[in-house]
Amino acid sequence: MKKKKYIFFLYLLIFFVIIFFTYFFIPKFFDYSPQLIQESFKKNNNINIKNISIINYKIFPTPRLVLPGVDLEFDDNILKVENAEAILILNPSNIINYKVFNYNKLEINGGLTNIEINRVNQIFDLLKEQNKINFKKNTIIFLEENKKLFEIKDSLIKLNSKNNIQKLNINGIFYNYKTSFFLKNETDKINIKIAIPELNISTNILLKNKDNFKTNEGLVNIKVLDNFFQFNLIRDKNIKINNGLAQSRLANFSFNGDLSFKPYFFFNFNVEPSTLNIEKLIVMIQQKYFSENSQATEFMRKMNGSLNFSGMFEGIVVFKNSEILFQNFKLNKEDQIFIDARVFEFGKKEKIEFNLIHNVKNIKIFGFVTPSDSKVTFEKIIFDKEVFTEEKVKNYEEKFKNDVINNLLSNFFNKKKIKKFFQNF
Repeated sequence: MKKKKYIFFLYLLIFFVIIFFTYFFIPKFFDYSPQLIQESFKKNNNINIKNISIINYKIFPTPRLVLPGVDLEFDDNILKVENAEAILILNPSNIINYKVFNYNKLEINGGLTNIEINRVNQIFDLLKEQNKINFKKNTIIFLEENKKLFEIKDSLIKLNSKNNIQKLNINGIFYNYKTSFFLKNETDKINIKIAIPELNISTNILLKNKDNFKTNEGLVNIKVLDNFFQFNLIRDKNIKINNGLAQSRLANFSFNGDLSFKPYFFFNFNVEPSTLNIEKLIVMIQQKYFSENSQATEFMRKMNGSLNFSGMFEGIVVFKNSEILFQNFKLNKEDQIFIDARVFEFGKKEKIEFNLIHNVKNIKIFGFVTPSDSKVTFEKIIFDKEVFTEEKVKNYEEKFKNDVINNLLSNFFNKKKIKKFFQNF
């Protein structure tokens, strides 16, 4: 009797196994034509799929269609994906109805995704409609009027929409650093969080909804290492920064200015320090950008803009064409002592060109600094139209080394030492 029951349940199990595999293997024999898939996606999801050449059905780990090397366009090109592998996770209860693709999720692997910055508000509408899409190992390129601003490589993207709240999560590589980006869109506000753990950078942005996010206004908080930045942001055609405050161990300062992305990324900030530890700042710059393990990044080389300093000292720092220019920096207002400098490379062996000028005495000193070892070299001195001899230049160089620098490059900005040095002329 027990043996008969055992055989019955064995046959029953075999029967269900056969039914199971038959059911899930049936789609293997369907003729999924590119035209059928394109029409179904356009009708049901408003997604255009192009360049379909291969269609594979796979049963494991769940029933799915795999379409390698395709292009996808979402809702009038709000999102455009190129050369990706589209994986359609099918609904198991509906897989034999191949005329209608009732899928549970769409996965997009690899490829390039182009996003226009000025159409971000339309992406929120897309999130409401397309909340079953994930991207893996995708490169996201952010554009402004078809011009590339920046990109995030090897990204993992998750879209979610529930109870009139849209969420977007992006994890990827930004300028060779792991980066996470989180966006939460509600009816009256947007919350954006950005983190780059390796650089100890975190950002929290809260924006108010004005005219369907065509104009953004809100509060931004940024933390970089032990440095804190807070400012009000208004985005219309350009981005305006108001009431900016920064606090750190090196400096406290206020700032305001503008950011623009047309025709390229550019910034212009007015900066007014209230406190500044110039010695620690110079040492940090030497270690970070002019050492054996220099951390100068591609991001630094691509900066374009200017910082206009006032208050404790005056001058302009210009970032242009991979160079950093220090223009008309006043070391001593009373005696009209200025310095101009040019940084064109980073690293242990690199140098900084400078001109040290005393307008009252009509003295111009031309030379360069090697930040890695705090070495200052004079190449030329002109005093009231007289060009000093090489021997005389070397004598003044030695005086500057011993009386001013004294193994501390920050003494370049010591007003008393600089003033006393020029009294030698």
